[in-house]
Amino acid sequence: MREAIMSRRASFFGWVLALLTPLPALSQETMAGYLQEEYSCIMCHTGMRADFLDGVHSDRGIQCTDCHGGDPTLFETETAHSSGFRGAFTKAQSVELCLSCHGDIPRMRQFALEPVTRDEFLISRHGRSLLLEGNIQAPSCSDCHGAHAIFPRVDQRSPIHPTQVSATCANCHSDSERVPAGYSTDQYEQWAGSAHGEALFEELNNRSATCASCHGSHSALPPGVQEIPNVCGKCHQLVRQAYFSGPHADLASTAGREGGCLGCHANHATEMPPLAQVGEICLGCHEESSNAGVMGLQVQEQILHAQADGRRAHEATHLMIEAGERTEDLQIRLQMVDTHLQELLVEAHSLDPALVDDLARRISSLTQEIGERAETVEEHRWERKLLAIPLWILVLSGALLGLRKRRAVLAFQAVAGEDGGVIEAEGDA
Repeated sequence: MREAIMSRRASFFGWVLALLTPLPALSQETMAGYLQEEYSCIMCHTGMRADFLDGVHSDRGIQCTDCHGGDPTLFETETAHSSGFRGAFTKAQSVELCLSCHGDIPRMRQFALEPVTRDEFLISRHGRSLLLEGNIQAPSCSDCHGAHAIFPRVDQRSPIHPTQVSATCANCHSDSERVPAGYSTDQYEQWAGSAHGEALFEELNNRSATCASCHGSHSALPPGVQEIPNVCGKCHQLVRQAYFSGPHADLASTAGREGGCLGCHANHATEMPPLAQVGEICLGCHEESSNAGVMGLQVQEQILHAQADGRRAHEATHLMIEAGERTEDLQIRLQMVDTHLQELLVEAHSLDPALVDDLARRISSLTQEIGERAETVEEHRWERKLLAIPLWILVLSGALLGLRKRRAVLAFQAVAGEDGGVIEAEGDA
């Protein structure tokens, strides 16, 4: 028993002693080592150090010396900047440095990152201009990702976050001094006002297309004419399928016309053209009397007719809801109408009047069912109103009879009161 008590006392005092004993300095191999006073880099580069600690590289155990070399245990500038120290990098040198890690497939795989190789970067105009032509106006890795405060793509502070990446591109592409002569500098303004920009900023759809979605990131290039439908099809897959089933699939760009999707939708200022102008867009390339021109106008009429049916279906359902009717079954039909309308806009890219007509007929049939149900309900409402008329007549007649009876009673009471007064006067006399 005494030995157990002594053992517990020894354990207790040992625990107290451990609390009072100063902790040993942490190794420079740990991230906490950056905070120790013996890490000399922070004496001069405090701001860079603070930025680096915010970034993703510090979370992965990367240290200043991994990129810049040197000896952080020495406090004299000359000696600390020894051991292979590399100060500020040129743009080309910084790219090679980043690729030394990010081009390593096994190393990037563990972080679920796609490796970026030198050959991939050289595919882009950025890479060729910087590494082969020596143009220092061309962007390096740090121009897009940052230098020390590097954040992952999903972090909203990152310059390559979906809400930021197009503005990052615009830092160069809106500057006439940094883009080749003859290139437009208003792409960002066009994109921001387009359907893609509005979807991103107003509808908060982070999957909406940005510059990188269409041009790529590290191998950035303008898509070729034959590539455009495939580039757009990365997001608009069903539209791509319909497009390649139609007459435009194998056509190359004609003189003065944009190829693929751009012939109708434009590139940076992408918009859905008004459906009432679909035929007119076709007439921009085809004669009105040609088969293609006639087909375009026919598809336009089919779409407009189907949309009018859709509006009638919504109006009929809305009236029934306001009337307090149960519309669960009609709501299902209405959803089918909306679905077919979306399918119709997709199949319109095939320019096949038969496919468009099939969907338009389905929409018309569903609209007719909804309309007939609404008409039946409206007829029943009028029937109930008509049946209520005799009841109201009886109620009003009863009220009138009661009023007449009331007036007769009051008149009788008035006459009786006068007669009683005469008799009383005669009795007094």
